[in-house]
Amino acid sequence: MLISYNWLKNYLPSLPPAETIIPKMVHAGVAVENVRHLGKDITNVVVAELLTVDKHPKADRLSLTQVTDGQKTYQVVCGAKNIAPGQKIPLARVGAVLPGNFKIKEAKIRDVESFGMLCSSKELGLAEDAEGILILSPDAPVGTEFLPYMGLPDTLFELEITPNRADLLSHWGVAKELGALLGQKVQYPKTSVIPEGGAPVAQRVKLSIESRDTCFLYTCLVMEGVKVGPSPLWLVQALARIGQRSINNIVDVTNYVLMETGQPLHAFDLSQLKGQQVIVRKAKKGEKIPLLDNTERELTETMMVIADAERPVALAGVMGGSNSQVTDGTTSILLESALFLPGSVRKTARALSISTDSSYRFERGVDPQGVRVALERAADLIQQVAGGQAAPGIGSVETQVPQNPPVSYRPSRSNQVLGLTLSNQAQIDILKNLGCEVQGDASSQSLTVKCPSHRSDLRKEIDLIEEMARLTGYDKIPVTPPPVPSDLFPFQPMVPLEAELRGTLHQAGFWEAVNSSFLPPDFAKKLRLPADAPSAQAQEVANPIAEDQKVLRPSLLPSLLANVRLNLSHQQESLRLYEMNKVFTPGAQLTERPQVAAILAGLSGEVQWTSPERPSDFFDLKGLAQDLVTACGLGGVQWIYGELPAPFEPGLNFEVRDAKGNSLLRGGALHAKVLKDYDISAPCFALEVEPKALAQAPRSKASYQALPKFPAAWRDIALVVPDGVTSGQVQDAIRQAGGPELKAVHLFDLYRGPHVAQGFRSLAYRMQFLNEDRTLTDAEIVQKVSSITSHLKERYSIAIR
Repeated sequence: MLISYNWLKNYLPSLPPAETIIPKMVHAGVAVENVRHLGKDITNVVVAELLTVDKHPKADRLSLTQVTDGQKTYQVVCGAKNIAPGQKIPLARVGAVLPGNFKIKEAKIRDVESFGMLCSSKELGLAEDAEGILILSPDAPVGTEFLPYMGLPDTLFELEITPNRADLLSHWGVAKELGALLGQKVQYPKTSVIPEGGAPVAQRVKLSIESRDTCFLYTCLVMEGVKVGPSPLWLVQALARIGQRSINNIVDVTNYVLMETGQPLHAFDLSQLKGQQVIVRKAKKGEKIPLLDNTERELTETMMVIADAERPVALAGVMGGSNSQVTDGTTSILLESALFLPGSVRKTARALSISTDSSYRFERGVDPQGVRVALERAADLIQQVAGGQAAPGIGSVETQVPQNPPVSYRPSRSNQVLGLTLSNQAQIDILKNLGCEVQGDASSQSLTVKCPSHRSDLRKEIDLIEEMARLTGYDKIPVTPPPVPSDLFPFQPMVPLEAELRGTLHQAGFWEAVNSSFLPPDFAKKLRLPADAPSAQAQEVANPIAEDQKVLRPSLLPSLLANVRLNLSHQQESLRLYEMNKVFTPGAQLTERPQVAAILAGLSGEVQWTSPERPSDFFDLKGLAQDLVTACGLGGVQWIYGELPAPFEPGLNFEVRDAKGNSLLRGGALHAKVLKDYDISAPCFALEVEPKALAQAPRSKASYQALPKFPAAWRDIALVVPDGVTSGQVQDAIRQAGGPELKAVHLFDLYRGPHVAQGFRSLAYRMQFLNEDRTLTDAEIVQKVSSITSHLKERYSIAIR
């Protein structure tokens, strides 16, 4: 919505400068999207007349013109095609300055001297685009300064209006808003009284409303003896500044009053109304209407029209018909102003893909009390610009005009909600500035407020409290955190645990998946689960949403496997997915518990030139499990290998239990038959975590120690180990024999080959020795290594390679 500052000053003569009111509007919640200063940077531009327009001697696309400012004639080269002798145009003389600090100088254009510039509205900063030179009114006085002639300078505000503030879709509405913000009273223009003598409108036009549920009020008046023609300069200028094109004096007045009051109007050629009737009704099936946009539209029975005795002459609230439009030959008009149901106008406009200034306002709701005011204002302006005389009285038919209900308002409640300490009288003054009628005084505990008709959004006490905040200033509201009792939020151990699990999975490169809680009934068969396995039991749904979503999931794995299949089919080479959600266990009463499941398939990660491509393996999964155990701070856990049933491969699985034997997490390579049923060709590894058991498991006590003051010593040892002895057993034996000064043991090599006997393998370990109080000698380290090798030989028959 474009608002002109100069236009606003007609109603608020003491309006502060534009730069002052912009922050006030923004702080009050009225968004100002853009501000344009028209004529601010223009100097030495005058109204001139074109005397001659000739072809440029050396350029086909240029013209050589002679133009006068009333005192002197100038030769100007121009490239526009819309110029002709006798036209009045804006001339920027040599020395003029245009927007953008563009200075006009003497110039030679294709060897021809040019003394000035003929200006378009774009070059003058009055429009964003222009097709040619700005052609002024034929009666524009030559030699007059251009800015005062055009009513400039001016400032335009482009407002972003929310749907609930339809009252701001007019200059009056914005003036009322500023009046409330500034404490100024809006001064409305006076209108002449409609004459009482003569034949009343009711005898000239028969009005009726058949569509009583969509038309609440229809008013009109008749004006005779009007003379249709060009609009006066002030009217053309006012419309041009807000992007409206001048059509003729009658139509321009209706557009001007629309932008002034927010009430749409329409003028009919009275002589074109058949039977001298105006009927507000629903369209008939298949009925057609020619519109002012030069189109013909077929209507449906849900659309509301204005009709005469024979045919529709306007789409109610949207657009007039060309079969009754005002033309140069019109001498008598019927001027309408009405109140329509917003939803009806919206449906018609959407169905026909039409959006007009009128429909935009009707869709959001217009002021019921402004219907007749706008009609009288337009009649007065038409008399001024087109002559004629209004017939006595105003024709009016009313069904049910909506009224704002009275609101009970408590000043103390407002202060409580906003955290302010406004006095009752200060709040009453703010309400009155809004245009509200207030019953009660400063001593009243509760006020009865009747809100103005143009503010249909004010219906409850909280709406008025919001207005109190807006007009007082949001910046005046103190920032005070509300008191919150701590017992409202008891400690929940699962919350930090879930955050740890989620963070660890994200750091490991896993993406979170979110799946449906329902599974197909054959999920247990596809997972190769024994019939008595807990994860095979599922609760059937009485009314499933689909055939493949009949049971509540007891496990997250089936859905994740479906995710893997989908992603692999779309050529995703590396997959790391997890889901953190609830699973359900049937019984006498259905129970639910949280579970986390992670799955990895395909390549181990993004392929880079520094690291060769390799598939994910069992140790990637085990490493993830170890990271989760570490992140949760678990102590005294047991790792059990190879004992898990389906859906895991025998031997390639593990389970982590606490000291009491409770299962914390389990995982491994998924069975080949399971992958075949899910149509997954790549090896796939899965992990299931029980957060509830993790939350109850004992934690290892965190300990901290200073960095060592003395250097550590490293020794490598290669051992020939029987295949029946695991690496974990070897490391435990090394630690046992190494004593407290052995700080770390790492396996770094595995070898099988011709130099190692069958049934044996070579394992190489790196050991770190460190004493906190002194530097270990080489002899001491040799002794410790010797003790370790002796212990390994005695216990497992392990020899040094």
